[in-house]
Amino acid sequence: MKKLVIITALVLFAGVAFGQSFQTGGIVGIHEWSLKLNPDVTMNQFLELWNSEAIPLMKKAIPEMTPYLLKGIGLDNKFEYAGLYYYNSKEDLRKYWKEDGSPTEKGAAVMESYGPLLEKISKLGEFTYKAKDWIIIK
Repeated sequence: MKKLVIITALVLFAGVAFGQSFQTGGIVGIHEWSLKLNPDVTMNQFLELWNSEAIPLMKKAIPEMTPYLLKGIGLDNKFEYAGLYYYNSKEDLRKYWKEDGSPTEKGAAVMESYGPLLEKISKLGEFTYKAKDWIIIK
C-alpha cells in the first residue's frame, strides 16, 4: 500500500510538472513489473526498447491512453519498474478492456499488433506484470 501511495503521488506530481493533468473520472492503470532479464541483457537495454518501441506503439494503438514509465525510489522498490496508463474516462478504457481485464474485440486487435514487440521483449528475458486500475475521484 505504501508503495502505491508513493507511486501515485509521484505520477500526479509528474503530470502537473509536464502539463498532463489528471481529471476526476480519469482512469489510472498501474502495472507493477516483474523482470528476470537474461544474463547478457542489461536493464538499460530493456528500458531503451520500452521507450523507443513500446511507448510509441502503445500511443499509436490506443490514442485514448497516455503511457508512462515508472521507477521505484523507495528502499523497498528502488530496483523496480512499473507502467502507468492514463485514460481520460472509464468509457475510453472499456473500448479496449472489459471489466474482468480481458480485451474487447478492439483490445484483442491491439494485443495482436503488439505481437512483434512482445517477441522482442521475450528474447530479453521474462516479463510479467500485475495490473490494477484506479478511478480518480477527487
